[in-house]
Amino acid sequence: MRILLAALLFCCVTPVVALTVTDDAGTQITFNAPPKRIISLAPNLTELIYSAGLGSRLVAVSAYSDYPATAKQLPQVGDAFRIDWERLVAFKPDLVLAWGSSMSALDRAAFSKLKLNLLILEPRRLEDIPKVLRLMGRIGNTDSTAEMAAYTFEKQRNALRYKYASRPLLRVYFQVAATPLLTVNGKHIISDVLRLCGAQNVFSNAPLLVPAISEEALISARPQVMLAMAATQEYQEQAQGLWQSLPLDAVRQGHVGYIHPDLISRSSPRILQGALEICELLESLRN
Repeated sequence: MRILLAALLFCCVTPVVALTVTDDAGTQITFNAPPKRIISLAPNLTELIYSAGLGSRLVAVSAYSDYPATAKQLPQVGDAFRIDWERLVAFKPDLVLAWGSSMSALDRAAFSKLKLNLLILEPRRLEDIPKVLRLMGRIGNTDSTAEMAAYTFEKQRNALRYKYASRPLLRVYFQVAATPLLTVNGKHIISDVLRLCGAQNVFSNAPLLVPAISEEALISARPQVMLAMAATQEYQEQAQGLWQSLPLDAVRQGHVGYIHPDLISRSSPRILQGALEICELLESLRN
């Protein structure tokens, strides 16, 4: 009887299947069970975690993780420049998500020494965002929620492309910062957004992802539209003051616009909100 009972119990137990994934740094990580205590070290990854249905498992985040609202209530363990290692370890995470560009070799070595699971995710193009959502759904066993978020993102992106990509092309300058003048090249996700709206980044051929440019180069580029990140009225006025000092037709014609950094600089589903604002602005300037 005992042998029979043991056999029945064995047959009824569902075996745990390990999941091995490769992150954007080329590192393989094996999960024997979905993570239950997650730390995010980048605001966009925090947003992706919530979108993939894993928000309830977040125990700590990085500075500026302010969306959704519940993320602002979580403890912080650092920012883009430093990690509070003592606090991070105290939370006993079974998974830490990080943006690769913000992680130094020393940081990565420290995670290895502490035997903490570090997953580097660096979605740099619009097409990468649904891929990351699906990956996180697999890792966290929240596939249905993650798939819905990924599908919704792709549907909204495709709708914008269908509506605007064939419209008359506009040459656009996109400003990241005014002092020094910083813009983006064609490999940046912001250029993906501009292409989605039927626009061309005038500095798409720049060799660096976020290059510094001169006023002379900006004048020579002859953009038809000037766009800038601006979180406040003060930043808008700063950009406007600089532009008005230059002989730019786009400025004289009032072909300027501003977008909140959170809606265009974070590789998360919310970037399509920023894309919609930019598409609608550019369309209004075509008419």
